Amino acid sequence: MSDKKLTIEELEQKVLEADAVAEMKSNFLATMSHEIRTPMQSIYGLLELIADEKPNDKIAEMVKTAQTSASGLLEILDDVLDFAKMDADKMELDSFEVPVRLLVRGLLEALAVKVHGVNVELIDEIEEEVPFVVAGDPKRLRQIIMNLCGNALKFTKEGTVKVRVTSHTQHVKPKNDKDIALRFEVIDSGIGMSQEVCDKLFGAFVQADNSTQRKYGGTGLGLSISKKLVELMHGKIGVESVEGEGSTFWFEIPTREVKQDESIVDLPDLTGISVISVEDHPQGAKEIFNSLRSMGAIVESCATYKEGLELIKRRPFDVAVIDQGLPDGLGLDLIKEITEIRPNTGLVMYTVRDDIGLSHSLTALGVTYLTKPASRKGLGEAVKGASSKVAKMDVEGPTKLIIAEDTESVRDILQRQLDKLGVEATFVNNGRTALEEMSAGEYGILLTDLHMPEIDGYGLVEIIRKTEAGTDKHFPVIVLTADVQMSRRETYLSYGFDECLLKPVSLGQLKRLLIRWGLLNEDERSDAATEENVSTDFSNNTAIDKEAVIAQMGSFDDMAIEMIGMFVDMTQPLIDKLEPALKEENYSELAELGHSLKGGARSACCTHLGNVASELQDEAEKNRPVEKIVQKIYDEFDRVKAEVENLSS
Repeated sequence: MSDKKLTIEELEQKVLEADAVAEMKSNFLATMSHEIRTPMQSIYGLLELIADEKPNDKIAEMVKTAQTSASGLLEILDDVLDFAKMDADKMELDSFEVPVRLLVRGLLEALAVKVHGVNVELIDEIEEEVPFVVAGDPKRLRQIIMNLCGNALKFTKEGTVKVRVTSHTQHVKPKNDKDIALRFEVIDSGIGMSQEVCDKLFGAFVQADNSTQRKYGGTGLGLSISKKLVELMHGKIGVESVEGEGSTFWFEIPTREVKQDESIVDLPDLTGISVISVEDHPQGAKEIFNSLRSMGAIVESCATYKEGLELIKRRPFDVAVIDQGLPDGLGLDLIKEITEIRPNTGLVMYTVRDDIGLSHSLTALGVTYLTKPASRKGLGEAVKGASSKVAKMDVEGPTKLIIAEDTESVRDILQRQLDKLGVEATFVNNGRTALEEMSAGEYGILLTDLHMPEIDGYGLVEIIRKTEAGTDKHFPVIVLTADVQMSRRETYLSYGFDECLLKPVSLGQLKRLLIRWGLLNEDERSDAATEENVSTDFSNNTAIDKEAVIAQMGSFDDMAIEMIGMFVDMTQPLIDKLEPALKEENYSELAELGHSLKGGARSACCTHLGNVASELQDEAEKNRPVEKIVQKIYDEFDRVKAEVENLSS
């Protein structure tokens, strides 16, 4: 009896030790990821700035290669972190609508660059029985297919790589009559593998043999991560292969069909838009959160009037989506308070009541009135429309920026990025100096690294929050970090930070944040001063919309002209792809090119070009003739180039 008890105790001890080792390994990988991401900020940022300086073709090509390598390194880091999360049972899946055909098509289009100049054809084959939209995690589903396709391309030098999707499964059955199961196959005509290799292929850090890693590269993590993700989806994964003939990697998952809510292919892009949702119904709040996040928005939810008001006081949001009937007050009253505290916040009243009087009143106030239940597209368009009204966020008091960062190269990159954006900042290299500087100077916001000497970012924000205790003051603190785990909203909020900026930071990310917090204040420049720099007479028929530029950038000066010139340079490769796609009648590529041109042109205030590009996208998606539209794009792009050259001379 005692021997048995002793054995059980020993087993329990070993389990505890194993858990401790797993936790230590997870922490180690997270720390190493942080230490690598920090210097990557310098590398990534410098490459971006060099590319922005319009180098000659030779240097531009080298920069492009370096950027590709940097992106590849970040992908490996993400793989390592994913593996660590799964190993520690901390991986969670989302549930969104997944347009299967669009997901597969977009993935293959993204992979097309890898087969450029290689005799390999990418094929998608999706059976008619497969629903257009299913429930699942599109990010993780895409990750699995991308891993399998990447593996197939690595070992296929010529022939085909096919992605097949069918509803005829062999290993997984639907959970009930209302659900379905799907089988995904990645079929290649590559070198194939022996059964012995197949049996061990999904283990961590496993490749066919040692020579495989030397010849083809890779960490061996992709297939292991794919297996774990499929298992999290309650599915099965496997491989069938014949040496010299090719391989078929497959996985099967249970899911369910989701009925289309209008046109899922035309959902608005909400990338980077910050939204606060005040909704007390748990299911309704979840739907709003998931819908907006699936379109790229940064969403924060709360359930009461009081919580919503406190969050609005604490930090700015681009858009607030407010329910009328809250447990502790009316949404209308909350909207009135928001207009006083944050007058430039876009507002959406989302309510069950179809009240014509209330609708007219709110519309007159510039508030979007949306009746439940709205489609996902309708909700997205309401938020998009509300966000377009916001030029910048108003922040009371000083708006001077202070940055605490101990890595010199990161400080240098941030300084260059801020110079390009026209924003001044004070730089310090530790938390203690930051506190001293803040006590002596007029600062409105702090951007801080986490790991610094003397006082780190955690200690810095803790001291700031303690000094604010018992007052109505709140000093905005943004964490600048390479720690991916910190990027989860609930994590950085729990430490007292207001937002998280993940290294490496792109120019666009930085610009968006500065606009949101009222630090990018270019519209204070006078129109008179602006006009002195512009001699060209603009009208509605010009290729560049001057009024739109002023509304977007606050002025029409050399910086604005440089921005449009950058758009021309970056867009030329897309223009060059139009003719080959047209000759091949590749409507999917034409639609994608139209989409890319539309977004870029409208961002650069080339309104006419954006409208024609939108027309190209719409017609190409319907497989209609687009020759005349492509010619209009050529003509309009030439007009843009001519006006840029005229303005620059």
